[in-house]
Amino acid sequence: MARINLLPWRDELRKQRQEEFILGIVLVAIAAVAILFGVEKYLDSLITEQQDKKRIVIAKVAEVNLITAKIKDIETQNGILQSKRNAIQLLQKSRPEIVHFIDAIARVTPEGVFLIKLKQDNARVTLVGKTQSNSRVSAFMRNVETNKWLVDPSLNIIKGSNKNKNGNLSDFTLHAKQWKSKAEDEDM
Repeated sequence: MARINLLPWRDELRKQRQEEFILGIVLVAIAAVAILFGVEKYLDSLITEQQDKKRIVIAKVAEVNLITAKIKDIETQNGILQSKRNAIQLLQKSRPEIVHFIDAIARVTPEGVFLIKLKQDNARVTLVGKTQSNSRVSAFMRNVETNKWLVDPSLNIIKGSNKNKNGNLSDFTLHAKQWKSKAEDEDM
């Protein structure tokens, strides 16, 4: 039999298989890199989309917070206006009573009693004045008791006399309550 040298053919086959194997590994590596690159781009797009949605939500939350702050400001202003409106309505209701009250003060003040100061704190009235005698203060208190616009008089202070061109005058402080209608008391 003739001798055939199969070594170069085997070497070539081995080289071809080795090249195919290396080519396969390179193709698999390229495919893996391409897949990883594609997955990374896909995940980046998902992250970017979520960040965009997050920015939109943050902007909407800030907008809602601004609207809420405006609503609270409007409610505060509404409360202030409501209290002013109530005060005006109360003043409108009590307007005739003020006239009656001042008229009552003028009617119950006897001759010889001079009012210097009139102070009203809600329904409590403080009358400060001078008198020629203590009996005139007593008459003043009796007149207050019989008047319908002033009730519950109480004498707080009566001090000695001051020399004046009109004679001796005593200082006094009298407290009373202003009568209010039942409708006004319910409103308060």
